[in-house]
Amino acid sequence: MTENQQQLSPEEVEKKFKEWSQKEYVKVNKFCGSKGYQVTGLDQSKCQTLPPVLGVWYVTTDDKKVDLWAISGDFPTDMVGSTAAKHARDALRYFSMSWHVQAAKLEEGVANNKIDIQDTETQTKLAEELTRRAESLYDLYNNDDLWKSTGLEK
Repeated sequence: MTENQQQLSPEEVEKKFKEWSQKEYVKVNKFCGSKGYQVTGLDQSKCQTLPPVLGVWYVTTDDKKVDLWAISGDFPTDMVGSTAAKHARDALRYFSMSWHVQAAKLEEGVANNKIDIQDTETQTKLAEELTRRAESLYDLYNNDDLWKSTGLEK
């Protein structure tokens, strides 16, 4: 029996979740810091996670007027001001739409020979990957069964 096939105890599941959450918090903290925001914590009541695939984090900053939604996990780490979404589910929709727009801009750059990032092939691959990720996020946003236990159904 492989490790993946072994049944984990509730304590082991909790430990793995805690480790994953800590790793993702560090990733989000560094990302927000790179964008000029000093993270002071998370509002756990607004965060939603689907370990180890996705974390949607409500991040508080040292600027009392600026809180952020951040996304991490198997998706690109990204952030937006908290006013962009009322709750985690809406934040997923926001990121999905934003990534679709970014992918379209990349594709337009290729079509118009306005290459901003490396070469045409790389830019095309980036646009395709961003589109795939945006569609996956939208599928998660749109899955009512996934959101039933959170109270964030449509």
